[in-house]
Amino acid sequence: MKTDLRTSLAAKCIALVLLALVSMGAAIGSFAVVLLSCAYGTADSFQEDLLCQEPMEGAMYTAVRYVITDEESAYYYRAQLERYGGFSARIYDGEIADEVLVGSWSERPAEQLASRTLRVESTKAASGYYTVVGWLSSQIPTGTNFALRYGLYNQLHALPFGVTVLLTLLLYAGACLLLVFLFCAAGHRAGREGIVLNWQDRIPLDLYLLCAGGLFNMALTLVMERHGMPIALEAATGSVGVMAAGGITLASLLTLASRLKKGKWWRNTLCWRFCRWCRKLWWNLWGAVAELVRILPMTWRSVLCTGGILFLQTLLVILFASGENFFLLVAFVLDAALVVAVAWMTLQLQKIQDMGAALAAGDLDAKLNTEKLFFDVKRHGENLNAIGVGMNKAVEQRMKSERLKTELITNVSHDIKTPLTSIVSYVDLLKKEELPPAASEYLTVLDRQANRLKKLTEDLVEASKASTGNIAVSLEPIVVNEIIHQAVGDYDEKLAAGQLEVIVNTYEGNLMALADGRLLWRVLDNLLSNVCKYAMAGTRVYVDLAAQDHQVLLSIKNISREPLNISADELMERFVRGDTSRHTEGSGLGLNITRSLMDLMGGGFNLSVDGDLFKAELTLRA
Repeated sequence: MKTDLRTSLAAKCIALVLLALVSMGAAIGSFAVVLLSCAYGTADSFQEDLLCQEPMEGAMYTAVRYVITDEESAYYYRAQLERYGGFSARIYDGEIADEVLVGSWSERPAEQLASRTLRVESTKAASGYYTVVGWLSSQIPTGTNFALRYGLYNQLHALPFGVTVLLTLLLYAGACLLLVFLFCAAGHRAGREGIVLNWQDRIPLDLYLLCAGGLFNMALTLVMERHGMPIALEAATGSVGVMAAGGITLASLLTLASRLKKGKWWRNTLCWRFCRWCRKLWWNLWGAVAELVRILPMTWRSVLCTGGILFLQTLLVILFASGENFFLLVAFVLDAALVVAVAWMTLQLQKIQDMGAALAAGDLDAKLNTEKLFFDVKRHGENLNAIGVGMNKAVEQRMKSERLKTELITNVSHDIKTPLTSIVSYVDLLKKEELPPAASEYLTVLDRQANRLKKLTEDLVEASKASTGNIAVSLEPIVVNEIIHQAVGDYDEKLAAGQLEVIVNTYEGNLMALADGRLLWRVLDNLLSNVCKYAMAGTRVYVDLAAQDHQVLLSIKNISREPLNISADELMERFVRGDTSRHTEGSGLGLNITRSLMDLMGGGFNLSVDGDLFKAELTLRA
């Protein structure tokens, strides 16, 4: 299995170590190339090289300043001269031949590695200048400036320039490759998909960069500042500063790579969070102001808006039209007249709005007095009055139509019942006669269809009465537990014939509800009749009774024999049946009658269909 090096912790650690080593090598190579290019380390001997001549000149200047300075500053120059171990000098006022010795530094060495004479202009010298003679001992103390430079000379002098440049370029190329690998590996972890942020990646980016910048400046301070320490310790401190600066830079680049690859990096910044907080605060304030304006009447909203605009206009006029008092007065009068006109117009619009709200609330008898309205507002008010009249007529026409339909159903059902009663009576008489086998079969069909027609007629009459409220309702506290057990007991035979097992979970003790016992019995009769007709054989029927929030809840659940490809709302419409093939007996009025009866008792009726699960829920007041 191929290993992804980007997710390997070992590979990342090795790359970091190699990057540190290669970067140090590249830095040292660059330092060497620059020094060689500037003629450092190229002379035939150390005493002739710039690495020796430059510090000797600096030491000679320091010696002059030390000799002629006051006691308070002498300590600093003394510390500087101590860094130049192995160096000694004599300072003369004027020429050496005059033998006017001003001062000296250290004893002249017996064996000299290098010597130099320097003239230093100074107003403190009697002759106007000092002549300094400096010597460098062949026995240079270890750790001094000259010792370090002597070692550096030996290293540089032994380096071939071309090879050094090539090696430095190769080290830079290796550092770039390692850096690219670390950038690619940033955010990847073994066993984790996508980019995974570590603890430093979760720090807000602007805060992270601010802290990194502060630490970077501190590291540069270690590199740049001179503390008067021995040159070796100073070099070590500078190296630590450079390494710290490089580590901080690398960590910052790697976290930037991880954040950029993760995406939406700006969200993890303090600036973005502050802007988001300001934006949220602004919208909250704006919403509060908008809500305050919304709850004000239309007149006040219009007046405040117009007044605010005119106030700003007045301020601008005052600023740019100073001295024109007459025109300011005219502008103020016109603005006041405009505010009054807006208030008067919005007051009329408020009346129109109130009229529309009354019509929307169902108050069709509401009328708007249009005598004090003017222009288009008056015509709109008259139109709203006409709408109310038209809606009243439409409602009356609809109620009349519903009443006529109800009366038609009732009358037709009544007229059908008389001949149907005769048919049923004569069918009963024929049953008592001796008839041929074929006639007996016909009589059986006739008897079944006559009873079905009789049931349909009774359902039509009952549905008509229930929907119009033409049924006497007597609400009184009844024991719901008892009526449920009685209804289930009456349907024992039919349920057993349908291979249905009824599970009754009733409330412990007597549960009272405000209902009409006769109508509630009819409701349960309709629901249990539907169960017998449409429930799947061999399944269970659950009847649950409970009390909740001052209400009595009754639910009946069963599994349908046929697929229920119709919604619960459609099932409660008239003449709608779940049995779309209509091969079972039923008028499609039972559920509609049940809902109407529950409404008459002040209860609730709800159906729900979940796959083949059919659930009827009844609600009664406790």
